[in-house]
Amino acid sequence: MDLIEALRLTPAPGAPEVVALVGGGGKSSTAFRLAAEAAARGVRAVATTTTRIAASEIDAAPAVVELTGVAVTGAALPLAQLDAALARSGWCLLVDAARGEKRSGITPAQVDGLLAMAPQLGLGLIAVEADGSRQLPIKAPAAHEPALPSCATLVVAVAGVDALGRDLTPDQVHRPERIRALLGLPPAAPVRLTPAQMARLLLDTQGGDRGRPPGARRMVLINKVEDAAQLALARLVAARAVSAGVTALIAAVGRADTAPVRERWGPLGVVVLAAGQARRMGKPKQLIAVDGMTMVRRGVTTALAAGAQQVILVSGAHAAAVEAEVAPLAAGRAELEIAHNPAWASGQASSLQAGLAALRPEMEAAIFLPVDQPFVPPALLRRLAQGWRSGAPLAAPVVEGALHGAPVVEGALHGAPGANGTLRGAPAIFDRSLWPELMAVRGDVGGREVLRRHAATAHAVPAQAAWLRDLDTPDDLAG
Repeated sequence: MDLIEALRLTPAPGAPEVVALVGGGGKSSTAFRLAAEAAARGVRAVATTTTRIAASEIDAAPAVVELTGVAVTGAALPLAQLDAALARSGWCLLVDAARGEKRSGITPAQVDGLLAMAPQLGLGLIAVEADGSRQLPIKAPAAHEPALPSCATLVVAVAGVDALGRDLTPDQVHRPERIRALLGLPPAAPVRLTPAQMARLLLDTQGGDRGRPPGARRMVLINKVEDAAQLALARLVAARAVSAGVTALIAAVGRADTAPVRERWGPLGVVVLAAGQARRMGKPKQLIAVDGMTMVRRGVTTALAAGAQQVILVSGAHAAAVEAEVAPLAAGRAELEIAHNPAWASGQASSLQAGLAALRPEMEAAIFLPVDQPFVPPALLRRLAQGWRSGAPLAAPVVEGALHGAPVVEGALHGAPGANGTLRGAPAIFDRSLWPELMAVRGDVGGREVLRRHAATAHAVPAQAAWLRDLDTPDDLAG
């Protein structure tokens, strides 16, 4: 997955995204890669810094525009030189004149000025290194940091996974005394940084979230993840971020031989669809006990056990009884909410859309679980979530042995839905980029149309047929 996609950026000529990078562990390389990705999409981009950048790093830029002799106001930025560099290379680095081993960047006000010039330049992305870290993997900001432009649309707090396990000393981390103060640690005792501490540094308003402009989104980027051990540690940090409602990317931005983002972790919702009338069953199937527990309670229990940050139960027909059945589960569970669908009779699409509408804005993806699939285990929902984290826009189960007894390999389907088995429509997870398509569906088809449309990019998760049994009729109950 590339950075632009993972950060949910929509760079457009004349209306740029302004991404500010703070922290340590690869801010310059991240800014450069963002600019290069934009240029590869045919969108002009400028990388810059509001602090200083090592002269050795400048060589990685295809073109450099200097501010030599330029006044400090944004209006005085060298428009002609920028336009020429962008026409030649697609993206460029904007810095001040050379001063020894470091070059100063531009001021936050000049970034605002660059944004004002975007329509003239056809500029679609500005990537700003807004914090210094002495090339160490993690830091806590000083009182004057970070130097954030007011026009930032996204602030990304960066840390290198190699900071984990390091001593909090000046040769290992930047501003260790401020890190210790923020974490409430003694000023001199030996301490090695843990995943929980890294997450707190990245999320705290005196750490990675310091000074974020009003209206700017925020994300976390855990960088330099090269091997399985580092991936396991990065996942611990990412999980902490997600529990705080913040999306985290696990990345190896400096590697040119692979996509920069290995996994994206974001808050997830599970929508339990329990609004139907159950005409074929002849009675409310939501309230029928299966193995000693009603189907609606089983569905909600499964969703809660999957580790989602929000669970929505969609009620419709038989709403009062269905909602009363799950009321005991809601006690003390802030993540469980009920959304009533008054248009339940129009079909499953309206219930799916009622669930989407009830999800909080920070939710990055949604799993849909029909109430009449009581044998779905929480582990399957967790594997669907992991399929989405790997970069797929959606993930769905494939029944083992559905095609000539062939085994199913987890991962991309490489084309037709039946390439390795039968792609099932539920349960399934959909990235929020697909939600507009889900909101346009009508009738009783749920998300199957969208799933079919994007089958070539779906992540297939092997599942046992018994897990996916639908209980729609009295005969299904008997069987």
